[in-house]
Amino acid sequence: MWNECVTGLFAGRLKKRIAKGEVVALVRSDGLGLEHLATTVNVSDEGMRLVTEQIWNPGDVILLSSPRTGQRMQARVVYCERLQDNRFAVGLKLSTPLGLEQAKKLH
Repeated sequence: MWNECVTGLFAGRLKKRIAKGEVVALVRSDGLGLEHLATTVNVSDEGMRLVTEQIWNPGDVILLSSPRTGQRMQARVVYCERLQDNRFAVGLKLSTPLGLEQAKKLH
C-alpha cells in the first residue's frame, strides 16, 4: 500500500486557491475504517490539498467534514504525495464544486 502513494505535484493549475490551515475529518465513503484528521493547505472551488498521516490511494472516494462548520461533502483522491515525518499531501477533487465564496467559508 505504501508504494501506491504517488510522488510529485501536478503543475499548471489555473483555479484560484485560498490558503487554509484548518482541521478536517476524512473517512472512506464505504464506511469501513476510522475517521482520520487532516489539515487543509489550500482550497479552491473544485478541490483542496490536505496534509495527513494517513495514506490514501488515487481514486479513493472519501467523505470530508469540517468539525467547525459541520459541512460535509464527498471527494475523490487525485494524488497522494509522501512528505517528511510519515505525513502525506493529498489532493482532492470535490464531487460537487464549491463557489469561491463557499470555499472561503468552508472553515
